[in-house]
Amino acid sequence: MRLLALILALYHGANGALMLALPGPWYRLTPGAAESGPMNAHFVRDIGLGFLAAALALALFARAPRAAIVWPAALFLGGHAGLHLAEMALHGTVPAAVLRDLALIVLPGLAPLWLLARPAAGLAEGRS
Repeated sequence: MRLLALILALYHGANGALMLALPGPWYRLTPGAAESGPMNAHFVRDIGLGFLAAALALALFARAPRAAIVWPAALFLGGHAGLHLAEMALHGTVPAAVLRDLALIVLPGLAPLWLLARPAAGLAEGRS
């Protein structure tokens, strides 16, 4: 459980750091980003801060697994994953984009919720 939280922290933290440092290249190189509308560096950086905050929560959870620590990451990342699922369902997409989004956005985004559902360390009972 701690290893998964650390891997997720590194993954989402790297994404957030790239969004902050290089919003233009991040936008051009991220599959599907250009289809979401015109590039807005301020907006990309705002979202990058959200990814960094989620990564910090996951890193802290990896050190001391308490439900209260991981909830902010679960809300932001799970919400982001849910938006992608809703957009795929409402607007349709090609199979390659579905696989890409499931692997790179949805599964890593829903993983903090899975951490919360695990009975280890009393998380499921709320003893944290």
